[in-house]
Amino acid sequence: MRARAKAEWHRLHDVLMHEPGLEVFFALISPKKHLYERFFNLETARREHQRLCEILQDDFGVRVHRLTDAVLEGVQNPRHRETLLKLAEEPAGGTDPPLAGRDNRHLLALALFGACQNGGDVTLRGTMHNLYFMRDQQVCTDQGIVMGRMATAERHREGALTAIGLSAIGAGAVGMIRRGHLEGGDFIPAGKFALLGYGSRTDHEGADALLWSGSGFDEVAVVREPVHPLIEGTDPMVNMHLDTYCNLAGDGVAVGNPGLLEEARVKVLANESGIYRPTGWEGSLAGFLKEKDFSIVPVTTLEQLCYAANFLCVRERECIAVDTGQVARAVIRRLRKRAAAKPGIYNRLLAQAEADYRQLRLDAEFFPYKKEVYAEGVEMTPIDLHNATGGYGGAHCMTCPVRRG
Repeated sequence: MRARAKAEWHRLHDVLMHEPGLEVFFALISPKKHLYERFFNLETARREHQRLCEILQDDFGVRVHRLTDAVLEGVQNPRHRETLLKLAEEPAGGTDPPLAGRDNRHLLALALFGACQNGGDVTLRGTMHNLYFMRDQQVCTDQGIVMGRMATAERHREGALTAIGLSAIGAGAVGMIRRGHLEGGDFIPAGKFALLGYGSRTDHEGADALLWSGSGFDEVAVVREPVHPLIEGTDPMVNMHLDTYCNLAGDGVAVGNPGLLEEARVKVLANESGIYRPTGWEGSLAGFLKEKDFSIVPVTTLEQLCYAANFLCVRERECIAVDTGQVARAVIRRLRKRAAAKPGIYNRLLAQAEADYRQLRLDAEFFPYKKEVYAEGVEMTPIDLHNATGGYGGAHCMTCPVRRG
């Protein structure tokens, strides 16, 4: 198969996913430390994830590749088995007994959990707690898969594992980011142009490396991550990736939070014989989308915090979206705790989220059940992910697109 994604709204044929497993349990002991938004029920999150896979396969005919199955197939190649062996041995720093004689499933488990001996005890170092968010380890461009480089130490081991799985299903990488940081949630293809975010996760160096290694779009709008206008100070987790506050539901239809779209600053680069050069266009992301004749379906502050923009477009104007009404109360409860601990930082954000909740309940219009969505002819399949989103992401974050077209 040829891996490629020319536009977010092109039909999705193949996707790589990983069901949240026991590795998630260890993160739930201290959610914030492991980049999660809140505690959640792992077994329910697993069922929610399974339902997402079922909808993709049964309702939309998407081929869902399971990462663990793909890795176990891929390590039949000695080169990939050596990579898995190194991942399994890495947490011990070379002090454990050699693992070369262990079977592949055992090595995969060791790699996932980051398990190693510490005297007579077993210690976990580098557990892949966030692996079920399969969007971020790589980027699927119009040229193919480009392996990213994760910004946080918590996630830096994941890419080597997903690369094995992608190779096994015939979607080996055409490029690799070796400098800076690049995460897949900051990239959205849009036909003749692409959106490429940078900020707290993807940095400017990583974004620039992608333009050199695996992109053929006529234009790229480089989007600087906005500081949330309702937070006094900074908390990049609330909009850490581009796809947490902006997404495309079809050709000419964007979904996003108006405040963040206005705060996000854009510089446009044009492809001149393989080299991207500034065009001189600078402005807001909202202004850029409007110039490209995209209408914008607005979502409230609360809906954005509930992953409204983190839907998955499966084909033109057909998407799978988080039912934000199912998530809202959990998000507000967590936000109240933050505001109680740090009122100077979160009070305004909490006040707006609570006001949004009251109005959305009154109007019965929690995303995706909004008149603006229907007016654009967009069909949203709502899905309850109120536990699985506790790890900080929705349907978009949980999927690695492999082939669109």
